[in-house]
Formats: sequence, C-alpha cells, structure tokens
Amino acid sequence: MKRAQILAGFSIAAIALAFPAMSDAPKAPPLEPVHVPYERTCQDTQITVYFSKQESVLSSYAVRSLNTAGDQLAGCAVSDIEASVVSADAIDDMAATSLSEARAAVVLEALNARGIRARDIRTAFVSAAEANPSDALTFPMARRVDLTVTAATGYGL
Repeated sequence: MKRAQILAGFSIAAIALAFPAMSDAPKAPPLEPVHVPYERTCQDTQITVYFSKQESVLSSYAVRSLNTAGDQLAGCAVSDIEASVVSADAIDDMAATSLSEARAAVVLEALNARGIRARDIRTAFVSAAEANPSDALTFPMARRVDLTVTAATGYGL
C-alpha cells in the first residue's frame, strides 16, 4: 500500500514538473544580441499647419507636427515643396495676400530650421471661395498652410 502511495506521489510530482514545459510562457531571450538593420523609407509627406485668427505665429501643436515631419524626413533628400496657403480670415484681398505670405514664410523657415530644404519651392495662395467649396469645411479650416513634400532616399555625408 505504501508503495502505491509513493508511486502516486512521484507521478503527481512528475506531472507537476512537466506543466511549466507545456505552458505558454515565452522562451528566454538569446544570449547574443540580434542586430536588425534599419532601412529608412522616404515617402512623400503631406503636412497641414493651422493658424489662429489673424496671426502668422506657429502654435505649439503646429511646432510639434513640424517636428514630427522633420523626424520622418531625416536622412531623406527633399526634391520639392509645394505650399498651398489659405487665409480666409483676412479683411480684404491685400490683407489676405500679406497674411498668406507671412504664414508661408513662417512655415518654410520652420522647415528650414529642421533641416528640410528643397531645390524647388512653389507657393500657391488659394482664395477663400476656392478653399470652402462645401459646407463640410468650417471657417477655422480656412486658416492653414497645406504642404506637400516630395522626398527620396538620400545619402548622407
């Protein structure tokens, strides 16, 4: 009888020891570090920068979005930048032109400060009538600079 109890105890202990081997626990990591080469993919990027009413100063959100774009385009060769400026908050056409120019200059200077430079920079000033073709767009959306940055894989020095 004792022999049967001892054998039953050993078999229960063996089963209990086998459970960790059958569990879903992950295996231990390898002892040698694994090197995975990082390949940068440079894609064309579209950035939209919004402005406060009657201002051409970058907000903290705009600065963060430009910083993110700068990080994404680091190491890429930028061939051209297309800027479409919408300033529907201006009083008249003359004020809209000067406000649009100031906003475009601020955004392009911020890109230049982050190392995003292009050989070809095109700026287009869009009127408010063209910027709001539907009722889906609200008035604050008509105070923006839309950027299209064309990038390709570049080779560093």
